[in-house]
Amino acid sequence: MKKALGTILFVIYAIIAITVTVLLLSYNDYNNSQLGGYTVYIVKDDSLEPKFKQGSILLIKSTSDKNVQIGDELFMYKVINSQEYEVIDTTLKAKTQQGRHITYIVDEDESYANDYFIGRVSDTVVIQGWGYVLNLLESKWGYLFCVVVVSLLLFLQEVFELAMEIKFLGEQKKKTKAVEVKSEEIDDEDVTEKTKKTESKPVHKKTAAPRTTTHKTSAESKKTAEHKTTTKKKTTKEENK
Repeated sequence: MKKALGTILFVIYAIIAITVTVLLLSYNDYNNSQLGGYTVYIVKDDSLEPKFKQGSILLIKSTSDKNVQIGDELFMYKVINSQEYEVIDTTLKAKTQQGRHITYIVDEDESYANDYFIGRVSDTVVIQGWGYVLNLLESKWGYLFCVVVVSLLLFLQEVFELAMEIKFLGEQKKKTKAVEVKSEEIDDEDVTEKTKKTESKPVHKKTAAPRTTTHKTSAESKKTAEHKTTTKKKTTKEENK
């Protein structure tokens, strides 16, 4: 839940930071953002009141000169000096054209070239209250601290988390390797122990049964000898006869 909330907040911040950056990069010559056919103007004072309150954001749609009619309420850039311009709303009383050059007459002694024309009041989208926030973010110090510094901190946090994750994976890999080595050592010890037990076992050799020799007694020997002598004598007598 906490991780999901952090992701949502990060996405919201990223959208805001990118939007502010794009608006700053799309500044026109009058120091206002011009993007996608709209001029983004922040009401910073009460010059447009009571129609438009201070702190509002005006999205003024660009329109062609052909669509501008007498009696339309228009937004114009009023020149204060060579580098400053003020947005005013006024009613068109007449317009003249010489070639491509068009002049908008809003009063007897006040007129504007078409280069200073922004858009019609009727084509404007008003966002109440958010002008204060956008004005802060578009300021020099506001953009520095709210966008640049925060983005840098978030980037460093991501790098730190990535480094910690890599370190954790490395430690896990080392632990796994150590367990495998220990397991191999235990297996080797078991094999060695079994080998020693096998070698220390006594070997039982089969012994041949003792040969049984028949020992003749002296009496039996004498009888055999006498029998042989008697037989020999008998044989001799028979031959003499």
